[in-house]
Amino acid sequence: MLAKLASIVTVLTLVGCAETLPPESRVVLEIAGRSITLGEFDTFLKSSVQQESPVLSSEVMAALFEQFVEEQLLLRAADDAGIRADPKIVAERMAALRSVPEDDSGTSSIPVEARSSDDAVAESLERQVRIERLVSAEALAAVEIEESDIAAYYDSHRQDFVRPETVDVSQILVETEELAQELRQGIVARKTSFEDAAREHSQGPEAGRGGNLGAFARGELPPSFDAEVFVLAPGAVSKVVSTDFGFHLFRVNSRTEEQPLSLDEVREAVRVELLREKSDQAMKRYLAELEKRYPLTVHHQHLSFAVSRAGESATSGRASEAMEKSR
Repeated sequence: MLAKLASIVTVLTLVGCAETLPPESRVVLEIAGRSITLGEFDTFLKSSVQQESPVLSSEVMAALFEQFVEEQLLLRAADDAGIRADPKIVAERMAALRSVPEDDSGTSSIPVEARSSDDAVAESLERQVRIERLVSAEALAAVEIEESDIAAYYDSHRQDFVRPETVDVSQILVETEELAQELRQGIVARKTSFEDAAREHSQGPEAGRGGNLGAFARGELPPSFDAEVFVLAPGAVSKVVSTDFGFHLFRVNSRTEEQPLSLDEVREAVRVELLREKSDQAMKRYLAELEKRYPLTVHHQHLSFAVSRAGESATSGRASEAMEKSR
């Protein structure tokens, strides 16, 4: 019992000492013997959320830390593969960052990394380029989309590839219900045309076009408008519809029924979606391989939020448990 108590006290003493260390000295992660500090994570955090001093929930911090771990794994793999960044690409990206126009405050529209020193910006961009080269060469090199893949996806998702029903609609907007009813009666009785009534009386910006609003699919108009126009036959005039803007009359000029899209029409969209899916799967597999290749330890005592990862070292877990029991 005394030995167990002494062990816990030792851990807590180390934790207490660690809390007085500057971020640059607090090791939060070890990957294959390389120590990575809280200061490095803070830099990653600011760049990721584009804020100098972000205030985030524990859940968001944990998710960002996971991204940080993945980045560090990729950088270690890039080191081992001898992958370097092309200085020309780094310079081009730095120039692009520096060219972001300032807003009224002079800073807020500029990315956080661009507000740092040239050396810090170059270092951040160099990491990005190295990771991109590594991922392209090792993780995604085998990702290909065959025509048979596209056809199979299209066949199994036909319900998603549909050109929706649309109606071409015209509107008359006036201030009073009495005038709206009067105009409707005149149009239905063919004493005047919808277009002439719109040009003479409508207060909508489309009045000069005879009230034509254009074509819309379901959901693109306000719900009260949808409920009226999608039950009208072409050429029919709606009842008077009241809104905060005034009193409306609608006419459906034409209707286009729902139609399936052909494979040729959606081929590129399907290719992009399949490429995204396969790339995501390839990256997950590659990161899992890196975690097996490089021993990884998270030092929970230096983090202000909880992190739960599969395959962590026993030492890390015991320190975390001791901290929890002491609270």
